[in-house]
Amino acid sequence: MRTSVLFSAVLLVLLLASSAVFAADTGVQAPGTVTVSYDLHRMPSIASNQMAVWIEDGNGKFVKTLFVTWFTGKGGYERRPDCLPLWRKAAGVDGPPTAEVDAVTRATQHPGRHSVVWDCTDAAGGPVAPGKYVYKAEGTLFWEKGLLWSGEITVGDRAADSRAVATFLPPTAQVGDPMIAEVTATFTPSVR
Repeated sequence: MRTSVLFSAVLLVLLLASSAVFAADTGVQAPGTVTVSYDLHRMPSIASNQMAVWIEDGNGKFVKTLFVTWFTGKGGYERRPDCLPLWRKAAGVDGPPTAEVDAVTRATQHPGRHSVVWDCTDAAGGPVAPGKYVYKAEGTLFWEKGLLWSGEITVGDRAADSRAVATFLPPTAQVGDPMIAEVTATFTPSVR
């Protein structure tokens, strides 16, 4: 009994050591998370309050959707084509909802501070490489009027913080309190 416990412990140490060497040799990102946080204000009108949060790589290539509101995620853009057009284009969403979109579709959130977490994997579940990534939060304010927050965060072996910048679409869409405000991101590497 004692020999099998000792053997199991040695085997576990070897497996952990070999996985650490594999990660270092292949350049695969050690696990970590990016938390994207934002303040949400409810818009008091129809054709509004739609939102998506997603990640792109440093070259603008789509990586993964983190959150999309239920109406749009379940295909509401077929009835209202102006719902989250930037997210739909980036994610390649133009037909029936995919399993990936279904997995992150949730009800419209209540006003307040919210966070979504990216596990540093791509849409297929594979780990991403270290580097710079762009997080985006798009909101439909009223029909074709929208808002896009965009920021850059570095995924690597050190913690990082970032604050996004807003762009109103069109620029005249900025009236009163924006639907989405104070968008930030924090990368937390896993302990090795």
